[in-house]
Amino acid sequence: MKTRFPLYAKILAWFFVNLAVVGIAGWLLLREQFRFSALPARAASANLERAAAEILGEAANTPLRQWDAILKKAGSKYGVDFRLCDNEGRSIAGTRGALPPVVHSRWFNGPRGEPRPRPPFDRPPPERRDGPPPDRRDRPPGDDDGPPRDREFERPRRPDGKLDEFIHSTNPDRYWAATLVKIAHPDLFGGALLLASSDSATGHGFFFDTRPYVWGGIGVLVLSVLVWLPFVSGLTRSLSRMQAATKQLAEGDFSARSEDHRRDEVGALGGEINRMAARLAGYVAGQKRFLGDVAHELSAPIARLQVAIEILERRLASTEGTRVADVREEIEHMATLVNDLLQFSRTGMMGDVAVLTDVKLGEITGRAVYREAGDTSQVSISLDPELRVQAVPELLQRAIANVVRNAIRYAGHAGTIVISAEEKGYEVFLHIADNGPGIPAAALPKIFNPFFRIDESRTASTGGTGLGLTIVKSCVEACRGTVVAANREPTGLCVTIKLMKSTTVESD
Repeated sequence: MKTRFPLYAKILAWFFVNLAVVGIAGWLLLREQFRFSALPARAASANLERAAAEILGEAANTPLRQWDAILKKAGSKYGVDFRLCDNEGRSIAGTRGALPPVVHSRWFNGPRGEPRPRPPFDRPPPERRDGPPPDRRDRPPGDDDGPPRDREFERPRRPDGKLDEFIHSTNPDRYWAATLVKIAHPDLFGGALLLASSDSATGHGFFFDTRPYVWGGIGVLVLSVLVWLPFVSGLTRSLSRMQAATKQLAEGDFSARSEDHRRDEVGALGGEINRMAARLAGYVAGQKRFLGDVAHELSAPIARLQVAIEILERRLASTEGTRVADVREEIEHMATLVNDLLQFSRTGMMGDVAVLTDVKLGEITGRAVYREAGDTSQVSISLDPELRVQAVPELLQRAIANVVRNAIRYAGHAGTIVISAEEKGYEVFLHIADNGPGIPAAALPKIFNPFFRIDESRTASTGGTGLGLTIVKSCVEACRGTVVAANREPTGLCVTIKLMKSTTVESD
């Protein structure tokens, strides 16, 4: 059996596929045309500048030997590793070790060197003198009293790289960002690069915070769903109504309509279904009316024929009585057929105007069984005497009687016929089960069709007119119910009549 996917699920699936395709295409376009990789670089540069200001502000009056701790503390705060490097890529403070070749070749000049030797931190402070400080511009370079304070800071030269780039190294597998800083410290001065590295492309939010984009994407998705949902639900709801209406039409309920007022092709389709249902209802009603009229017109001549046959039987000799009896049997069969046609047409015409009343199912069933089986033990009734249903009493009794008559005719010899009922919510299911041979599976869907008989010979000895179960269906549908038949295991047939449970409580 093939798996069925509702239209609702298909539309939503295509909607999400469409979003995915558009998102991937947009991402590729941005990456190719607008250098999408520059977005995290710009975000990292801004965050790195703020972190550099914080680090240098704290390190301004701190001994150089404590800078490693300052950078480590900042790294723990932001979730990245910081290192401060000179113009040649040698570590001044922070994480130690040689830089990856791709980072060194992009951002630094000269050969790739080892970490820069740390300056002596135990140098005594310069001797204090009275009077104003000397003019340090006149001191020769290399004087022990420290470097000149007014020297212009040298910016590290970048041979082939830009600091607004975002670099990925493979050995080790890390992501890098850098910014220029100016250092003014008693022990160190000049230009340097502050590098930040992480094992994550986003730097755990420091390089590139994906949360706004994720929440933005979720917002777009939710907004798109809210925009599409009324359209999709309205479309599928209309189609479901049409499906229910056509299912009722297929089952013979021509009063079904697709109650929808859409002003598009789907609404037009619903209108055509209603128009088709109205025409079919007219055709079927006309057919039943025609059958009723024909049966009514045939009743009178058949009755006269029956009277004539009786008179003829009395006057003819006994040797001719056998032939007259055969004619009388055929006329009686014709009378039964005409009577069944009348019942079928009348119950069909009553379906639209029948008024349902609250009846006790046990009483109706008892009268129907007594009419067909008398007081014999062929039928066992197991019903709650207080169980009430909504039905037309005479139509329900006729339907039950026809089913019991068929069960006695075809399965009375196989055992007791059991009639039971069960309640499910607001519905009552009446079961009439026998132990006979059952019905071939291929014939089960057709047994309620007019003039259908399993034995196609249509002799009087093998069955009736083929309208008995058709009348059952018409009577049950006039009571706003349904009837189905199913084979039992190992043998037998069960006819189930579904009716609406009565909600009226009878007063004492």
